Amino acid sequence: MDVDLLCKIVLIVVFTLFSIIRIQYQRLAKKAKLPTVIAESKKYSVFLSILICYEVLTLFLWLFYPRAIVFGSITMPVWLRYIGIFLGIGALLLFVWVHRNLGKYFAVKLRITEGHALINTGPYRWVRHPMYTAFYILHIASFLLSANWFIGITWTAGLTVVLFLRVKREEAMMIETFGDDYLSYMETTGRFLPRMSLWIPFARKK
Repeated sequence: MDVDLLCKIVLIVVFTLFSIIRIQYQRLAKKAKLPTVIAESKKYSVFLSILICYEVLTLFLWLFYPRAIVFGSITMPVWLRYIGIFLGIGALLLFVWVHRNLGKYFAVKLRITEGHALINTGPYRWVRHPMYTAFYILHIASFLLSANWFIGITWTAGLTVVLFLRVKREEAMMIETFGDDYLSYMETTGRFLPRMSLWIPFARKK
């Protein structure tokens, strides 16, 4: 199979499955009908919506009207495109793992519900925001699969801006809700990647 066609198929499948998973867990959260105790301002969630709309638009242009963004095309070795395939699959698997651990507490908009539990299982055992890690991996995969620097740069830059506005507020909400328990949790976990002490033996505290 032609590698360009394969990359298009993989990207379509991965994004479709990402959307299906997200919709299913949104339904689970709505079904639970947990009252909201704390929620972020609507104006911040708008930034995420804008980014999603932009990414969908550019993805459709790349798939069905590539001339519109052909200026961003670059020559990329086939082995890098295959790495993109594996990263896309890896991002999807991590996304599933994250949602399975969040369960009924999943929400697109930042919110704390009544009786909200502090999740520290699965990927949350090592990373505080593994869903965002999955998104970063997906964006890197999208760059490699599309072989288009315009998609790679604008998507990743947009995600970075959204998370810059979002993560500190999210952690402040968690500290307000869980207090010292969350502060202790922060000391043993990384924000997007496991702490260095888990990667490098000599960095561990004696």
